[in-house]
Amino acid sequence: MKHFLIFAIKPVCYNSYFYFAKALAKALTESGAQIEFFSSEKEPLEAAERFAGRNFDGVFDFNSELPRLKMEDDSYFLDHIHAPFYDIILDHPLYHHDTLKQQISDFHVLCLDKNHIIYINENYPHIASASLFPMTGEDIAPKDDSYPQKKIDLLFSGTYTDYRQIEDSIALTPSFLGDITKKLIDLMQNDASLTQEAAFKILLPSLEEAEIIEETFPLHMQACFLCDSYLRAYLREKLLLFLARKNIPLTLCGNGWRKSPLADFSHIRIVDDISFFDTFSLFRQSKITLNLLPEFKNGTHDRIYSSMLNHSLCLTDASPLLREQFHDGRELCFYNPADLSLLADKISTLLSSEETLKTITQKGWLKAKENHSWLARAAYLFEIL
Repeated sequence: MKHFLIFAIKPVCYNSYFYFAKALAKALTESGAQIEFFSSEKEPLEAAERFAGRNFDGVFDFNSELPRLKMEDDSYFLDHIHAPFYDIILDHPLYHHDTLKQQISDFHVLCLDKNHIIYINENYPHIASASLFPMTGEDIAPKDDSYPQKKIDLLFSGTYTDYRQIEDSIALTPSFLGDITKKLIDLMQNDASLTQEAAFKILLPSLEEAEIIEETFPLHMQACFLCDSYLRAYLREKLLLFLARKNIPLTLCGNGWRKSPLADFSHIRIVDDISFFDTFSLFRQSKITLNLLPEFKNGTHDRIYSSMLNHSLCLTDASPLLREQFHDGRELCFYNPADLSLLADKISTLLSSEETLKTITQKGWLKAKENHSWLARAAYLFEIL
């Protein structure tokens, strides 16, 4: 029997980290593993010292800071636990440079994007492995396979961030970094296929400090994190404002929307903040769930599987990974963010054809149930291990 230790440390992003940790623990337990669970909801972090000297088949945490923790003798805390450590990172690795650079002895990373695997392998040679491991959600009514009653035509779930405030933050950074960040944004807006690391490499020959940057590439990627933040916020607002102006019925769920330009539209409904788990019930009430990938050029997002598992048609931009997993118009629908006029027409067509909507939704539910449940993720994790 496998014996795992799972940490749940950060109460952020609507408590999503706690949900992911508990869902993973439950799935591994149901798959026959023995689980020990440490939660900051119940204990202070100092209490984790009791695991020093123990043996496990794997230790897991999400967007972890545990690799930075040291004992009084300056040795790494995780090196006192006899197990491979798996950091499940939910963003681009550039946000986690301070953790990923730590030289713990048996360090592994699980990612949401195949490009992130390449990035880690190129920039952190001390990390023993990097593998794909997408997050998912769950069917809140698993015994009911019928198409549920719907109250919402189109749902978008996610946080609002004002890209103008990010512009202000960029202006306050040292001019050297601010100029690079602006050039990265321009490159990536002109070519939506570019990752930030690819754009940075295109930019390097034109920079006087190119040699220094190349030697410390992941550090400079981290320093230019506002590029990623800006693009996420800008593209999200652009997408939703376009639909609002087309009078597409839209429900928004997440922090900050009442302070956004979307709040000025009378036909836009805003659902105040709810817990991560409670968003599953909103998916179940929605005919269509709209997704925009957060600059994951060859990745995926838990919203996609969560909506499908709850009988909502997922309408998302595509990535090579998603095209490997699903067929457009069969289990979900893809759209091109570069041509939003086609998106508005597609939404209207889907909403006007109840039979087509239900057929795609139910095929998507079945595909997600078979391949993208937490039990399926647990089985895949055993393969990785």
